[in-house]
Amino acid sequence: MLSNTSKYQLVDNVLFQKVDNETVILEPENGNYFTLDPVGTFMIESLQEGKNVEQVIESIKSTYDVSVNEVEADLKELLTNMISQKLIIERV
Repeated sequence: MLSNTSKYQLVDNVLFQKVDNETVILEPENGNYFTLDPVGTFMIESLQEGKNVEQVIESIKSTYDVSVNEVEADLKELLTNMISQKLIIERV
């Protein structure tokens, strides 16, 4: 279970590239990749800035017209998928 106080960052060797209205994150060694829409990009960029899960949820909620429950579910799903693909890790 992901904690709201946890912080995450992209794995050091991944490539993060914005293309048009989406972002592609690629792990070059194993070929795992993830495509993000603008909201997903905002989430990952916020995490890269050092915000914890709760702070990212608040940022999304105040920027986009969505409920806290929806943002929390989307962010936790994104993190779970990216962790399983070894694209993002928890900051220590």
